[in-house]
Amino acid sequence: MKKLQRVVDRPAVIFAAAIATRLGASVYILTRFFNPQRLFVGNESSRIAAALASGLGFSSPYPHTPVAATAQQPPVYPLILAGVFKVFGIYTVQSAWVIVSLHILAGGFTAVLIYRLGELCFGKTVAIVAGWLWVIPWMFQARSFAVSFTNAYFAALAFCVLLIWLVVAVHNNRGWFLMGAYAGLLLLLQPSFAPVFVVYGICLACSKARSARMWFALVGVLLVLAPWTARNYIVFHRFIPFRDNLGLELWLGNRPGMHGTMDYSLDFPGEDPTNYIRLGETRFMDAKLNEAWQFIAEDPKSFMKRCALRVAEFWYEPYPPAMLLFFALGWVGTALAWKRRFGWLFVTPAIVYPLVYYVTHTYAGYRHPIEPVMILLVAYALVELGTRGKALLQEPGRDSVSTGHMAQS
Repeated sequence: MKKLQRVVDRPAVIFAAAIATRLGASVYILTRFFNPQRLFVGNESSRIAAALASGLGFSSPYPHTPVAATAQQPPVYPLILAGVFKVFGIYTVQSAWVIVSLHILAGGFTAVLIYRLGELCFGKTVAIVAGWLWVIPWMFQARSFAVSFTNAYFAALAFCVLLIWLVVAVHNNRGWFLMGAYAGLLLLLQPSFAPVFVVYGICLACSKARSARMWFALVGVLLVLAPWTARNYIVFHRFIPFRDNLGLELWLGNRPGMHGTMDYSLDFPGEDPTNYIRLGETRFMDAKLNEAWQFIAEDPKSFMKRCALRVAEFWYEPYPPAMLLFFALGWVGTALAWKRRFGWLFVTPAIVYPLVYYVTHTYAGYRHPIEPVMILLVAYALVELGTRGKALLQEPGRDSVSTGHMAQS
């Protein structure tokens, strides 16, 4: 038993297991269900990367549209894809497997970081449980591969790095500027973290010991965001710090004639780019934002109903409804972690991060950047409930009470 415990307690073993499960799932899905090249179809990041690799600049997120500059995606992930395309070819099978391999590696390193984060904030037992829960290839399923070329895998890994960095920075009060610069890069990879980082900043600023250092972090964030923001202002003549497609995303989940909680038919540029070409990107996005707001204002009850449905969808897609039970444990962990010293680091993304998806639309993989946090909260709930249950069974007097009942019977 002790030998087994020493094995499961090793981060290297958890890393290898996470790599093995993800590699097995990838090979099975991409050889049994569809060709890896299909992963590039209908994906804006890969189209921008193809334009970059072809020397056309940061442009062309949609098919059958003229070459024109875009801010539809933040820059980090398309640049990564463009580097792969430059070496292994645009839309080739080799490039597809390279990207999948990078996602597998990201999942493996995330397992180790989850272990380390759990050890720092919750203790060794939670770290072990969480690390092995992450070994399960949550995202590597046939339905989730439809969006496997988003930045979700890298965002999950990068967010774990930031959380560990925050814990260390709070302890040592050093490295705030670099941490802020790193947070800026993470925003250019996954802008949906912006509300989470705002709450983090407020929490840290409320501490007198760290409020001054928060200015160094803020400067780091702004310096990293400045080049991309300046480029967008020069090209589009407006302030765009991350991306310009909020109007379109809101419209996809809130528009006249739509079906369900998300509808890509009609005017979506990937299906029919006519209006996108006619208006240009920024005017098109503005038009969609206005249409969505008008539709919401005219029927707020239907909007609230769609939001409620998207809450449920966010927490179980692309998995069966039974996954709701798993994430219910995560919310138990959220409640239990609330008063812990670093509990706010985990409670904030669980509550704040999904809000934009509740309002716009959700899809398989949108949850993945915060799944390391939820896995840690599930592990904490399991360990804490188990500990409390064991303590309850071992309460003094319980055995004597049980014995008395047996004697009377």
